[in-house]
Amino acid sequence: MNKAEVINSVAAKLFAAEEAVDAAMIRNTQLLESIIQARRELGVAATTAELSQTRVAEAIAALSDARRAVMAAHAGLKNVHDRVAPEVTIAGVGDKYPEEDKQKPKVASLRVAS
Repeated sequence: MNKAEVINSVAAKLFAAEEAVDAAMIRNTQLLESIIQARRELGVAATTAELSQTRVAEAIAALSDARRAVMAAHAGLKNVHDRVAPEVTIAGVGDKYPEEDKQKPKVASLRVAS
């Protein structure tokens, strides 16, 4: 494979990993909602399935940590890409980032206050 194919292969796997974590977060959030709704519809005490609700909430928190880690990996891989092959365009990236994320931050100049 050439450089562009290698980079795009890694990028595709990265995007798939990000989407998988998001999908898992959605499914677990829906599960938690479903458990709570079922308990309410059945008219049982709030303590019923409380431990299960807590475990699903813990899973959501763990997935949030996983998402943060994958995003950090994404940032690290972008730095590697910028160093190793800045000329290679990654397929599908243009629509992934909001316009404000594409702009470089402006550096304000400082002056002495009197």
